[in-house]
Amino acid sequence: MKRFLRRTIGLLLIGAGVVGLIISLAGLFIGLPALSAVEETVKSRVADLDQALITAADGLTVADASLASATETITAIETTIRSSGQAISDTLPTIDRVGAVVGIEIPRAIRSTQQTLESARETARVVDALLGAISRIGLLGADAYNPDVPLNQAIQRVSDSLDPLPASLSNVRDRLTVTSANLRRVGANTEAVAANIAAINDNFRDARQVINRYQTLVANLQADLTALRAALPLWFGVARALLALLSVWFALAQIALFTQGLALLRQS
Repeated sequence: MKRFLRRTIGLLLIGAGVVGLIISLAGLFIGLPALSAVEETVKSRVADLDQALITAADGLTVADASLASATETITAIETTIRSSGQAISDTLPTIDRVGAVVGIEIPRAIRSTQQTLESARETARVVDALLGAISRIGLLGADAYNPDVPLNQAIQRVSDSLDPLPASLSNVRDRLTVTSANLRRVGANTEAVAANIAAINDNFRDARQVINRYQTLVANLQADLTALRAALPLWFGVARALLALLSVWFALAQIALFTQGLALLRQS
C-alpha cells in the first residue's frame, strides 16, 4: 500500500513536471513573440496618435492665424467706424452754426439792410423831387434830370429783391436742422455699431485664448508621447527579460518536480 502510494505520487509529480515544463517552454517561445507583436502594435498606435496630435496642432495654428487676421480686420473696421462717428460729431457744431448764420443772422442782416434801404429810399424820393423841381424851373437846363428809373424806385427794387431771401434762407436752415438731426442719429447708430464690433473683437480674443490653451495641451501631450515612445523599448525589453527569467525559473521548478517524481518511483 505504501509502495503504491509512492508510485502514484511519483507519477503525479512526473506528470505535473512535464505539463509545467511544457507550459514554461510555451511561455518562453510564445510569450516573447507575443510581447514583440504587442510592442509593435503599441508603437503603431502611439505613432498614429502622435500624427493626430500633429494634425490637431497644425489645425489650431491655422485657426489661431485666421482669428488673428480677423481680429486685425475687425479692429480696423471698428477704428474706421469710430473715426467716422467722431467726424460726424465734429461736423455737427459747424452745421448748427451754419444753420444759425443762414437762418437767423443773415435774415436779420437783410431786414436791417431793408430798413436802411427804406430810409435811403425816402431820402432819394426827396432828392428826386428836389432835382425834378429844379430841372423844371430850368436851373439845370431842360430835361437835365430825367432818369429812366428814379433813384428811390431803384432803391425800392433793390429792397424788393431782398424780400424772398429770408424765406429761402429759413428753408435752408430747416433743411440743415433736419440734416443735423439725421447726422446725430447716424452718429448714435455708428457708436452702437462700433460697440457691437468691439464686443465681437472681444469674443475673438477669448477664442484665441481658448486656442492657446488647447495648443499648450497638445504640446504637452506630444511631449508625453515622445517620452513614451522613447521608453517603450526599455519597458518591453524588461518585460521580455522578466518573462524569460520566470519561464526558466518555472521550468527549473518543474524539472525538480519531475526529478522528485522519478525518485519516488525508484523507491517504490
